This record gives sequence, structure tokens and C-alpha cells, in this order.
Amino acid sequence: MKKIAFLAAAVLSAASISGHLYGQDAKAQADLAGAQSLLTNPPATTSSSAFLAPDAVASTISARAIKDFKGRFTKVADEKWYLMDKGSCAYFIQGGIKIRAFYDTKGHWLASLKYCGEEQLPHLIRDVVKRTYYDFAITFVNIIEVPDHTAYLVHLEDKNSLKIVRVNQDGEMDVLTDLTKVN
Repeated sequence: MKKIAFLAAAVLSAASISGHLYGQDAKAQADLAGAQSLLTNPPATTSSSAFLAPDAVASTISARAIKDFKGRFTKVADEKWYLMDKGSCAYFIQGGIKIRAFYDTKGHWLASLKYCGEEQLPHLIRDVVKRTYYDFAITFVNIIEVPDHTAYLVHLEDKNSLKIVRVNQDGEMDVLTDLTKVN
């Protein structure tokens, strides 16, 4: 449960900073931009994560994680694996969607984070969002999958504001971020 809560907090933080931010707090924006850069472009080598060449994957990543990955994400051949302090992460693109799959040190799947556009939203979720925010454009979508649950973070924009709304798999929606653009 702790791992899921931590991962959910990290994912929500990543999602809340993945859009354009306008004129709020300059220091906070710089901090958020740095965090976003790490999430969207993981470092090649650091003390907490390291990219592994394909031939090194088998010897350092849990065999259970690789087996689960191949079963969960079929027809993926160009994934990149990263070691992290408490597990590993596979990064790949499938059908135009950027995906990260997270595994613990024992190779158990923890979560997947998908970065996509409006067209990848299920019809029910898109309908719930557009019914409430019909004047807003959907600029970006994060789909967060954890065991037994899926959440959608939908980034919205109109001429005066930016919003990030969270929608669960049942269509319940709440606003996570509501920013006003400064001209």
C-alpha cells in the first residue's frame, strides 16, 4: 500500500507539471520544470537510476519483471530499462503512446504511466470531461494504471485558464489544478 501511495503521489506530481504553466510563482515553476524534465526524459546515468543496454537487461533486471512485461505489453521490442533505487522501469512507445511500466525489486508490476492525447481516452471518460468543460480543449492526457484501478489526468486549456482534472474508471471527476493565465 505504501508503494502504491508513493507511486500515485509521484505520478500526480508528474502529471500536474506536464502542461504549460503560466505566471504563477517563478521559483515553484523552476522546481516543477526540473521535476518534469526528470520524468519525461530520465537521466542516462545517475546514482538512483541507470539506463541498461539490451544485453545487460537480462542480468540486472528481475526475470519476473521481464516475463510480466512481455506478457502485459505484447509486440514491444524496443523498450529501454532503467534501474531505480527500489526497482526498475521500462520505457517504450506503443501505438504512438509513451508508456512507463514500473516494477519493484522482486519483479512485481507496480504501475504503468501512459502519456497520450485526447484520442486515446475511452469514450466514457472523454464524455464526462467534455460535458462539464465543453469550452476547454484537451491538451494532454496521463493514464495511470495500478493494480485494480485506472485514473485519467486530463489537461484542459481555454484562453484564460489551465486545469487538470482527475477522472476515475467509474467517471467520477475532481479538479486537481486550476491555474489562471497571466497575459
